[in-house]
Amino acid sequence: MDLESSIRTGRMTVFQTVTVLICMLTIISDGYDILAVALAIPYFAEEWGLQPADIGYVISASTAGMVVGALVLAPLGDRFGRRLMGLVGQGLVTVGMFLAWLAPGLETLLGARFITGIGIGAVTAVMGVIVAEFSTTKWLGFNMALYSAGTGLGGFLSGVIAVSAIPAFGWKSMFLIGTVINVVILLMCILGLPESVQFLSTRTKGRSRSLERINTLLSRMGREPIADLPAGNRPGKTSPLSGLRELVSRKILMVTILLAASFCLMMGWFYFNLGWTPQLITTATSDPELGTLFGTLAPLGGMIGGLLYGAISLKVANKTLTIVSLAVTGFGAGLLGYFLSTQDIPLYIPLTMAIGFGAALGGMYSLIPESYPARVRASAFGWISGFGRIAATVGPILAGYLVEGGWTGSMLFLGSAVILAVSAALLLPLRPQADSRTDPEVRTAGVGDAAHPRQSPSLAETGTASDRGN
Repeated sequence: MDLESSIRTGRMTVFQTVTVLICMLTIISDGYDILAVALAIPYFAEEWGLQPADIGYVISASTAGMVVGALVLAPLGDRFGRRLMGLVGQGLVTVGMFLAWLAPGLETLLGARFITGIGIGAVTAVMGVIVAEFSTTKWLGFNMALYSAGTGLGGFLSGVIAVSAIPAFGWKSMFLIGTVINVVILLMCILGLPESVQFLSTRTKGRSRSLERINTLLSRMGREPIADLPAGNRPGKTSPLSGLRELVSRKILMVTILLAASFCLMMGWFYFNLGWTPQLITTATSDPELGTLFGTLAPLGGMIGGLLYGAISLKVANKTLTIVSLAVTGFGAGLLGYFLSTQDIPLYIPLTMAIGFGAALGGMYSLIPESYPARVRASAFGWISGFGRIAATVGPILAGYLVEGGWTGSMLFLGSAVILAVSAALLLPLRPQADSRTDPEVRTAGVGDAAHPRQSPSLAETGTASDRGN
């Protein structure tokens, strides 16, 4: 049994579970940041006299940074280690939050949120890989869903804090509290986050030390030690571009295109929804408290959706569940578009939409890392999530210009339902591979190969028969 299979087929130990939970805590910052800004917008927009387009840039400043973090810092996890890049990213999040608290005006706030975004982009990708690599096959879907639920938990926490903190201490208090939260998370990572076994197995230098560290980790996971590091999975010098070259190689090009395109559409919608929903509902109903309530329900529903996805994924294939989740989200977006035009919005509509998205995000976080080999796994997660962050940057800005151009909230949400339908359709060509444990080409196209063909997405068209025989 190879190294990865020994982790995939064993039981989930307390050590592995704690590692997953630490990783989940790190992406609390993602949900906290975007909702903190969304809830603070009415206050600093009035204070600084901002226009709708300015608001779009404020919402998108951190997502622009996330592109840099995901495309530049995260792929370096394949060379310098998942743990190191995770700590660097978490440190940047903390610094960015602190600078936002000090921001005297729009330009400084944009810069601070850009720095925060760089950290979030790196953390989200790298920690997602760590969760996947410390999970058994049985619990992979659940653990990735639990991980993705951290975004919803952060948003919910942000909403709860905002209700008391903003009226009492002003909108900047959200970023001071965010700084304190992230300092605590950073300390937990320093003390408790291990390095990835799969990364250590690919190191070209210090092989004896890597072997010793791997066996220590295997012991803590209740696995048998190995006598030597596995051959055939050793990278050369790794850079963000070298990882991209493998991701667009002929063997897995279509897998990369479909996953990236679907993720881009989904994330563009997500950041439009989180950033604009409170404002659009407030405009439609003339009730700021209702907008704040719906803004708080969105991350709560996302957290519930992620946990539901995790439970159901123990029985249902990841791809199928992800497509259904995107369909539910699109249906909810369409209903919200309709009810916005009536100015009478039932609470279950945005909650259903949020639950669907939380489940879909957990599905995407499961599909991406298990589709690639260990040597480019951080690069894959980084590049695909980076492209998603580009879409996330464009989404709120585009919405701002559409609002200035006369689009109503109803029109925006009805249009977004179509976007989510396309995102779901792009996943249809992906299919589980029955021979993933034995076919070397399939092993290149998907990492779920290790033990569970049900969770190994690939393309029917990925490689010809002669290709797979080589």
